[in-house]
Amino acid sequence: VGSGDGSGGFLSLDSGVSSSGSGGNLSLSSGGGDSAGGDITMIGGSGLSLSGGSISLSGGSSSSSSGGAVSLSSGASTSMNSGILSFTSNTAPSGSSGLLSLSTGSSSASSGILSLSSGDSTTSSSGSISLSAGDSVSASGSPINLNAGANTGGLGGSVYLKAGTGTSSGSVYFVNPSTNSNFGVISDSTFDFTGLSSMSMVVSGSVQLTSSTTMTLTATNGISLGDSNVSGFETGSGTVGAIVSGEVIVNKMAGKITSESSILAASDTDTITLYNSRVTTSSLVMVNPSGASNCQPVVYLAAPASGQVNIGVKNIAGTPCNQAYSLSFLVIN
Repeated sequence: VGSGDGSGGFLSLDSGVSSSGSGGNLSLSSGGGDSAGGDITMIGGSGLSLSGGSISLSGGSSSSSSGGAVSLSSGASTSMNSGILSFTSNTAPSGSSGLLSLSTGSSSASSGILSLSSGDSTTSSSGSISLSAGDSVSASGSPINLNAGANTGGLGGSVYLKAGTGTSSGSVYFVNPSTNSNFGVISDSTFDFTGLSSMSMVVSGSVQLTSSTTMTLTATNGISLGDSNVSGFETGSGTVGAIVSGEVIVNKMAGKITSESSILAASDTDTITLYNSRVTTSSLVMVNPSGASNCQPVVYLAAPASGQVNIGVKNIAGTPCNQAYSLSFLVIN
């Protein structure tokens, strides 16, 4: 195509149009060779004062069916590796390098899916996928952002991190950027950050940890509550003799029980059996009087057994109790 002082000449390669069948194909191919095959190079024109020319590849449009596809694939090989497929914006000595954008088109229905996946392998490891932000010499390194889609009228999209399945499932690892060693791992059964000497989780509101069975807190040098108020113990209450005389059932870690007798004479004793499913033979059970009138009941016995506590109470005052007294208990396992 000829050159000019204004715009360069225009070159158009078109296949034939058809009114009733398929349009003609257009094929560009380089020649084969006994050594290397020939290359095909497509380069947009240079510009001195304005932007360089663009290269645009578009599939054909359709009014009644799907639009045409654009397929880019590297060359196959029967004995070696297949060819590399590389998408790279060029360097810029004084400005920012070009943007590389992979996105599907918008739609009034569902927009297209964007899928990045490596190939399968039958005899060796499948290919890995690496997402890396560029390094910087004088400024901060750039982040990698994973953003799910927003929704103005409903739920926003979710972000899923899924390790591969196998005879043993894979895990999600956290890597120290300085040493390239793993300091933490999350799997289907483990939340392990033993690679850290300390770890902090800070929120401005409340934190809730819930287990459907048992939650265990273990620390070699003890567990510190940091001078904080501790509340929300499992509590309950009951009255002795409400079902069976001398007995009460309160299946809680802490609580209050009210005596069966409303008149405990001076120097007299009460024997109470507290049935509690939280109590074992090795439990530490503390029982203290928490309410009495005109008398002084004291607990002289609090003996834990499997599922129960045998409690002994004596009025050490010189006057009888003129109403029922109450006891508070705490079970520590």
